[in-house]
Amino acid sequence: MSDIIRRQDLKELLGNEKHVTGDVADILPFLTKRTNNINKHFHRMIGEYVRHITNLRVNEKSISPEILEFETGKNILSQHIAEQIQFSDGESKDDFIRFIDEYLFNQERINTFHPYLFNFIPIDKSLTNEFGKYASFIKQTILQDNSSLVDFFKNKETDDILTEVIIKNLDILVDVNLNIGNKNEKYQPLLNKLSDLYQEDLLFLSKHKEYFIQSFPLLTHYYTFMYVCQLVYNFEQFEKGEMDEVFPFYFAFEWESITKRRKVADPIQGFKYIQDNEMNLFPHIHTLSQLSHNEFNKLAGDTLSFMPYSEIYKSVNNKGHEYAEEFLNDLNLWIQDYSNLTWTKVKLPPVSTTIEEGFRSLFSLLKQGTNSTVSGKYGKNIEDLGSSIFLKKRGSIGYVFNLQHDFILLLVALSVKEKRIPLNQLFKELEKRGIALDHYSKQELLNLLESHNILEKKSDSGDAQYVKPIL
Repeated sequence: MSDIIRRQDLKELLGNEKHVTGDVADILPFLTKRTNNINKHFHRMIGEYVRHITNLRVNEKSISPEILEFETGKNILSQHIAEQIQFSDGESKDDFIRFIDEYLFNQERINTFHPYLFNFIPIDKSLTNEFGKYASFIKQTILQDNSSLVDFFKNKETDDILTEVIIKNLDILVDVNLNIGNKNEKYQPLLNKLSDLYQEDLLFLSKHKEYFIQSFPLLTHYYTFMYVCQLVYNFEQFEKGEMDEVFPFYFAFEWESITKRRKVADPIQGFKYIQDNEMNLFPHIHTLSQLSHNEFNKLAGDTLSFMPYSEIYKSVNNKGHEYAEEFLNDLNLWIQDYSNLTWTKVKLPPVSTTIEEGFRSLFSLLKQGTNSTVSGKYGKNIEDLGSSIFLKKRGSIGYVFNLQHDFILLLVALSVKEKRIPLNQLFKELEKRGIALDHYSKQELLNLLESHNILEKKSDSGDAQYVKPIL
């Protein structure tokens, strides 16, 4: 009797009347409830993310207890800076605190006019757990082991006296925290091509400090959102999913008029596909976590790799026809075992005759056995992540993928980099990053490039038009 799928381990794992992933690595930081925090406060999560990159933490013990306890409308960091400077009288000190408050903090946001200041973006204690998960996720799956930004965010060099005063007096608050984040939060990267593009774009941006400071949160927000959309698309393809490719979705500019006939509203190529399948994300994750409990999945420490359908399918078939038949038999037995769990309340389906059928059959059971409210809330995290910038409601059409003015200029800068490129190459560069444009949107982009005087037009042919560098 084969035991390719570790059915006994799974029965013990699921014996407590709930879906758990066991020792399989996490792939997303989503909660099974909607908080909308990531939508409203993504800039605060960026501070936590940077601290995960630099391993730095603000040590509040270095701040005077009197400042921490003193109730004031002024920020405690402004007061801390003032405490390190000698003033001739109290009025001058108060004026300086008010000035720093206005200069360093704008509408309760820290003004990150220097890369080092990203380390000091505050985070409410109520958001620490949720945003810590997102920070760990982005660091481990999208930035991965790339350390090129560590020095960038630790660099304290300044160009003016005021910035030097601020950096110098904030620096004493910083501790190196080698145990930053939760040790149990381990996220596995699945989309290396998208991650490589993010790292490439950041590296180029870091050569232009002022533009980097302005664009870093927006770029990180986009890649985080697109990473999740790509996962949904790939999981829905089951064994045909291509985790090493980026599927381009159709976007439209926020000022365009949209009809249902536009590709951006297409049920396959637009956001409607993500929206229609977002509630499948939770059962897909648990289906694959169960399937990842197999004999050919190697432990990394105490953690099993999360194996997508395509990886499992290829691994099994590479071992030969007989092994594939044994795997299918185990899969059918596990489907029966899952159906027999009293708390799942699902009906045993017909025996699958192919592995492809087995994948879909197990997923269908998991979807039935999962609370639809939980799956729905989990999937809606995608909308919460993208709705402030990258999604826009268009009447009866609903949400569509959206391009704002500043964001498309950022993408053009990243696509063109330092040397002009043909217009058609720009479209290809955008598609590499998950963004496709139909004929109408391409014309809108053409108009935008002309208005910014960054288009060299030698003829009306796309091959004879060049886009000039922005930076």
